[in-house]
Amino acid sequence: MHRTQVGNRRVYPRETVFDDPAEPQPHHHEALAITGQTGEAVTAVLRRGVRVSEADAAATARVVSAVMFLAMAASVNVAASVDEILRDIREQITVLLTR
Repeated sequence: MHRTQVGNRRVYPRETVFDDPAEPQPHHHEALAITGQTGEAVTAVLRRGVRVSEADAAATARVVSAVMFLAMAASVNVAASVDEILRDIREQITVLLTR
C-alpha cells in the first residue's frame, strides 16, 4: 500500500493507530487485522533461532510496529521516498535488535 497509494501513506497509518475502532470506517477493521497479523509475523521472526520469550518477542514486535507507523506517518518524512523511509525503518530496527 505504501508504494502503490502514495497519497495515503501518511493518512493510513495515522488513522489505523489513532481512530476509534468503534466508529464505522470502511477499512478500519481490515487495517487493524493487518496490523495484528504483522505483529504476529514479527514476533515469529524474533522467536526463530534465538532464545527470546514469547512475551519479549511480542513486546519487541510492538516497538517495531511503532517505528514503522511513526516513520510512515511523520510529517518530517512527507517528502521522503519510500526507499528512504524503508532505510530509516531498517536503521532504527537494527539499533533496536542489536541491544
